[in-house]
Amino acid sequence: MKRAQAWLLLGLYRLLSLALSPLWLILLLVRLAQSKEDPRRLGERLGWPSRRRPAGPLLWFHAASVGELNSLLPVLRALGQGAGAPVLLVTTVTRTSAALAGRVLPPAAIHQYVPIDHWLALLPFRSYWRPCLGVLAEAELWPELVQAMPHLHLINARMSQRSYLRHRRLPIYAGWLLAQVEVCLAQSQADAERFRRLGARDVRALGSTKLDADPPPVNSKYLEMVQQVFAGRSVLLLASSHAGEERQWLEAWAENQLTQRPFGLLLAPRHPQRAQEVLAQARQQGLSAGLWSDLVGGGLAPNPDVLVADVIGEMGTWISAAAVVVMGGSFYPQGRALGGQNPLEPVALGRPVLCGPDMANFSDLLEPLLAAGCLQQCADVAATLAAALPLLVQPLPQGHGEGLRLRGPSQLLASLLLKRCRLSSAANEMPMI
Repeated sequence: MKRAQAWLLLGLYRLLSLALSPLWLILLLVRLAQSKEDPRRLGERLGWPSRRRPAGPLLWFHAASVGELNSLLPVLRALGQGAGAPVLLVTTVTRTSAALAGRVLPPAAIHQYVPIDHWLALLPFRSYWRPCLGVLAEAELWPELVQAMPHLHLINARMSQRSYLRHRRLPIYAGWLLAQVEVCLAQSQADAERFRRLGARDVRALGSTKLDADPPPVNSKYLEMVQQVFAGRSVLLLASSHAGEERQWLEAWAENQLTQRPFGLLLAPRHPQRAQEVLAQARQQGLSAGLWSDLVGGGLAPNPDVLVADVIGEMGTWISAAAVVVMGGSFYPQGRALGGQNPLEPVALGRPVLCGPDMANFSDLLEPLLAAGCLQQCADVAATLAAALPLLVQPLPQGHGEGLRLRGPSQLLASLLLKRCRLSSAANEMPMI
């Protein structure tokens, strides 16, 4: 794309943003009223920092939500090792990811909410933090964000066929956004080819850092509590489910009268603030149901049909309590193609994993996981439940599939980013927004 066209598009976007500034603020207040924003840290969304910037070169990582943040952890840990490590700034969007960041980020890393995509918010943010390099997880491309991140590197970059076709309808806009990307490190060859066709430069298929993630921790005390509350029944876990999927599974559970058999259902919504909604859906099906927080607090009646998770950070415990794990986001909830959720965590903990037909986000992982017998893909909820029943009747021994070892590019990425950061700092290249 010609430089004049790029500046024209950016100028138009900024004029539009300026004209709609009151709407930006109204949307922010609406999200605040819906508890989607943290009132104590709302200033960060307007570009006002809440932490001091340490001296030295700074690497800015952005991860939209929990999945992207988890994928960055192996790279962040590798970068934080040894003397001369750069300052690590990590921004996210959601409250869920911010809560997780407080627990899992390396001690020296700084977390901030990312400012809204408005130049008046990102200008003070960029001026204060002065990053030498920007790293964006997957493909969270917003016009002002990609402008603000210097020497932008896309990592774990993915582009589904559906997203590719959508971008193809606006080729000038897609080309403008991708022109800001200096290096695009895609998850697969198919992703890389789609980025190239849309105009990205220096595209390489490097794989996913999710392969290097540690297994999620297991709280032995909570694990025992789950086993006791289900009174020895085999548990099916629906992990990281989206709105609409819980209803699909609750209806199937009730229709098949599985409450009459020694089985329990554990639902872990991707966004735990939906837990009350899911709890109400379970009770509408005539199922006895309770919340995870009530179990931990000692206020849950024994032998519920359904347990609904309303916290984050305990996925390892829930997986370990399950005889079989079903991946959410893979059953076209409410007709939406979401691409599935990460199956590597239950695989790492040795549990059999089932999924629905839509796993487009993890297409590069399907073949090795299917070949190793760690994952079974099914056509719909009914077929998945049918495949799960034998595993509930006769659970596999703990450790199923643990022999599978898939390696990702985290160490290589850390070395590349560190080298680029040092070169940028030495040259003192600080492009203006």
